[in-house]
Amino acid sequence: MKAENLQSERLFYKRVSSEHLTQGYLDWMNDPEVFRYLESGGNYTMQMLKSFIEEQDKKDILFWAISIKETGKHIGNIKIDPINPENNSGEYGIMIGDKTAWGNGFAKEASQTIIKYCFEKHKLSQITLGLIQDNTKALELYKKLGFEIEEVRLNQVSSTNTLRNVIRMVIKNTKLKNKLILGTVQMGLAYGINNALGQVSFENSCAILAKAYEFGIQTLDTAEGYGNAHQVIGNFHILNPTVKFNIITKIPHGSIVENIKNKIKTYISDLQVDFLEVLMFHSFDSYKNNQGIFEGLKTLKKEGVIKNIGVSIYTNEHLEALLLDDSITVVQMPFNLLDNESLRGDLMTKLKAKGKIIHTRSAFLQGLFFKDVSDSNSTVQNLKNELSSLNIIAKEAGISMSNLSLSYCLQQKNIDNVLIGVDSVKQLMENFNALISKIDTETIAKINTIKVDDIDLLNPSLW
Repeated sequence: MKAENLQSERLFYKRVSSEHLTQGYLDWMNDPEVFRYLESGGNYTMQMLKSFIEEQDKKDILFWAISIKETGKHIGNIKIDPINPENNSGEYGIMIGDKTAWGNGFAKEASQTIIKYCFEKHKLSQITLGLIQDNTKALELYKKLGFEIEEVRLNQVSSTNTLRNVIRMVIKNTKLKNKLILGTVQMGLAYGINNALGQVSFENSCAILAKAYEFGIQTLDTAEGYGNAHQVIGNFHILNPTVKFNIITKIPHGSIVENIKNKIKTYISDLQVDFLEVLMFHSFDSYKNNQGIFEGLKTLKKEGVIKNIGVSIYTNEHLEALLLDDSITVVQMPFNLLDNESLRGDLMTKLKAKGKIIHTRSAFLQGLFFKDVSDSNSTVQNLKNELSSLNIIAKEAGISMSNLSLSYCLQQKNIDNVLIGVDSVKQLMENFNALISKIDTETIAKINTIKVDDIDLLNPSLW
């Protein structure tokens, strides 16, 4: 990724290049007041500076020269480099080298502009920085920008070979939080048409949960019917007392609950949480069969024991029925490249008009989209033409099937949260990168032209 030209109220930002090779820039690099807290500086020559700029210009990095709009004067640089693709994190650095520009709030203005750009345009999950502990003015600025201290590294060797304490800080992209929900069925059961590994081990489940929390995923989707998933989550919380996920869990298919308060108490105890984000009925039948517990649910909601009541559904007929029930605030529904906007779009608009929160699942249709169309599996063969069309769309868009599947869901304006399930940390990281990927309206339109006549083929419970 290369830095593109940007501007803010008083400043221009342009990719650093040979046009910025000036005596003024060189003077900054040799001014002890300027490089006092930098990683390099002093004894710079014009040739050294020229080589540095040429080296940076060859890279695909986010590195801008900061100039004042009114005068065009180059006053400093700002960068987000390097960017770690594994956790989608960027490292921040800024230098206001022109001392006549100090004290005017330019560093704050530039930082706000570039951080906002990197979060919104490049969908970075977080931006990190390091600073010398006694750089109190910079520390004050970074705190105002929203950075938080992660750690203090004692006695670090600086560029001048002196020992200094270094503060590491981070600011996280809050707009990425809460969009993805991590499903936990694989942690309690062997699940998925493309799952050859079986149930995820407790050790690997903990690794997935820890990385998800690091990535800003704050909500887990689970259920009483997901084997021992409740206990896995609860034990993770016990082992990681500083980490606490919001939990969506579900009353089993078709069960009739006698004492809802006791059931919720058991859920909360097993999960090691203080409340449930959503208590969901695992099916429309379960919702219909348990109308007698709604007064108890409303009481629990008033008490803060549960925040929302939801229903997991499959059909549009069920969605129509839920439109009429104001006590249901969350609807979980399938939505993906085949179970798409042409099937669900109108009803999602109606649900949002009623103030419902929409969670979608089956973004990858249990891994069906990753199966080879020559696979002998009957579902694959029945959907062979549709899957072939999706492969062509992904190829034309220059995007992986994983990113196409997830980006299509994430870009739907009426979808509040997208539920994903993974079998490994690697899968989680690959899926998280879909937050960066964008598909254009032409690609979305092509996807929406695909219509499956036999909609039972889109329901994994019928496979």
